[in-house]
Amino acid sequence: MNTDIQSAVSILMLTLLMQSPAVVVQAAAGSGPGSTNNSATGQQQSHRRAPKKFRLENSEGAVMRLWKPDLSTTALTAEQGSITLPRTGVDNYHALVVEKDWGYLKESLIRYQYMHGKPSGHSTSELTAVEKTTFEIVPDPVPREHQHYRSNDSWNFLLRFRGAPAAQVPVALETSNGSRLNGVSDSNGLVTLRIPDDFSRLDAEERDPRTAEFSVSAEMADAGIIYQTRLSAEYRVDPGRWQSLGLGVFITGTGLVAGGVLGHRAGRSA
Repeated sequence: MNTDIQSAVSILMLTLLMQSPAVVVQAAAGSGPGSTNNSATGQQQSHRRAPKKFRLENSEGAVMRLWKPDLSTTALTAEQGSITLPRTGVDNYHALVVEKDWGYLKESLIRYQYMHGKPSGHSTSELTAVEKTTFEIVPDPVPREHQHYRSNDSWNFLLRFRGAPAAQVPVALETSNGSRLNGVSDSNGLVTLRIPDDFSRLDAEERDPRTAEFSVSAEMADAGIIYQTRLSAEYRVDPGRWQSLGLGVFITGTGLVAGGVLGHRAGRSA
């Protein structure tokens, strides 16, 4: 490959990285039955059993599949820039996989989504272990059913290329709240990233239900082809933040009351 072509590819890739990959998936603002409004952010919170709907950008020509817990797949299509995950009737994690081939560039995007139904009889580890695309980022592990990604939590992510660990690959974590941090996969393809504590304006009087999106992305080259991959997921407010804030207010209030009582008693004894 000559220098002129290398320059053109580098400029194009820089534009793609600055604008995010050409294929982007985000949780769509509430749609369908079972959604309730979150007044703190103006976003919609969908009932867990409502159909999961996502917005896809620049998805023309992309191949979309839903992987089920038994490792069977269903082809999906986008309609008016969005995609709805069909109910499969079984519980456990499913994987939405979007792939786009530009010739010189192959992109992939994966989102693990818990869906409800009858017991699937399969372990989440089966889904994470199978090769779903050439270059992928795999949560290691995926949060359990009633757990969630939360700010301030550290999680491991595994980079795999053609099913094998991808070592010494730069990784970036970005959030919809505007945070970014970088890392590098180790010799086993693993990288540990701490989800930023970037929610603002906490209310100490009640549980904070806000959510945001984060993505972990990486790219590498092989045999003249550039591979980009992105893992997206939702994260929530670290409960320790609003709980500790509420406790602080409680302690401060108790101190004021105690101070008032002691002052009153001292006045009476004087």
